[in-house]
Amino acid sequence: MKTFGKVESYDNNAGTGLITPEVEGKNLPFSRSAFSWEDKAAPSVGRRLSYEIAENNGVTSAIKLQHA
Repeated sequence: MKTFGKVESYDNNAGTGLITPEVEGKNLPFSRSAFSWEDKAAPSVGRRLSYEIAENNGVTSAIKLQHA
């Protein structure tokens, strides 16, 4: 299910960030590998994105990030 949120933070050196859901919920981590756009350019803080939620080894994160 596609969810929407805004980029809370992004560390370009580490390639990781946090996204804040538009609807209730905790901030979710994401990594550069979750970008679904070709150039893999870092999203700016405050940028609205769509994403899906996945759990891997007990860690919930945002995946399949797309510009909204």
